[in-house]
Amino acid sequence: MMQLLKSLLNHSPIWLTVFLLVRCESNDRYYRPDTPEKLSAIGIIDADDTARYIIFEKSYQAEYQEEITDSLRELSFTISNSSGILYSFQADYALKNKSLLRLPDSLIFISGEKYFFRAKERDCYEISSEITVPDPPSGLKLLGVLREVVTNYLTECHEVYEHPILDIISLSFINNKSNNSYYALLVESDGIIPSGDWYSITYGKSYIEFTVRETDASGFFTIFPGLIKYTTDPCYDYKLIENPAHAYYMEFRKKQDNKSTLVLTSLFADGISVPANPYNYRIRLLSIPEEMYMFEKNLYTYERNAGDPFAEPVYLRGNIKEGYGMFAICRSIEIHVDAPPGY
Repeated sequence: MMQLLKSLLNHSPIWLTVFLLVRCESNDRYYRPDTPEKLSAIGIIDADDTARYIIFEKSYQAEYQEEITDSLRELSFTISNSSGILYSFQADYALKNKSLLRLPDSLIFISGEKYFFRAKERDCYEISSEITVPDPPSGLKLLGVLREVVTNYLTECHEVYEHPILDIISLSFINNKSNNSYYALLVESDGIIPSGDWYSITYGKSYIEFTVRETDASGFFTIFPGLIKYTTDPCYDYKLIENPAHAYYMEFRKKQDNKSTLVLTSLFADGISVPANPYNYRIRLLSIPEEMYMFEKNLYTYERNAGDPFAEPVYLRGNIKEGYGMFAICRSIEIHVDAPPGY
């Protein structure tokens, strides 16, 4: 017994420390100290298209829910090159947090040239970024289009078997970069769009979901900031639903043969996809900076691991200094493909 008491006394500092740590625990929730708000911006500019948006948002702490709808006050930003300011924006009024601002079509961006982005909000530090515009893709060519009927397909919310249609589009392009190159692929379709129910229809465009059946590049799907797509909900009278559009992001390693092929598939007439009956496809291939590819790859990893408590934390590495997000300028080419007959 005496030996046991001596042992406990010899280790008394350790036991005291453990005791104090336990005593310090309480049922009160721990809140991290206040941290300054930061301005976030995601600007993905296609120099060869009119889809030019920048999304602004102030970061907030999840513990304070009232900040979620806070406003952007005295927001301003500029885009410049070595010659000076090309575009400036100044809001003397409060903008809604997570504002989507469109840039004018008249802005011209040149491959190989460096551009600078700066933005400021009343309660946040100034953020900045710079990016070099890549060369445009080349040699995008249609190889063929096929149409297949999918059998034994069960539509959600309906105990009937439907027969959706699958369009298969084969393409090739020239990947003539001397090192690793990065691309994004978007598909837009024009056709019948249901409005409320199948007996009231309109005609319009929408970015669509697609799959990549064959490619010689590594890649993944995730959102393309600023663009939207539509789907319908067969459970509620085919109500139109607005969602972010997805792109397929690709990384090509340098190889001897610089010709690359892609085989895409697009499903429609399934009670969900919009347009319900596409007439044609607009396929756009973008050369994107490496910084944007890595940012989107981290976003893809975050989405894939969402809800997994054992997944490694994902840091959305961007190129915005003193803030969060991504500023990138891309170059693109596109091809229009008529949908095959048979539906």
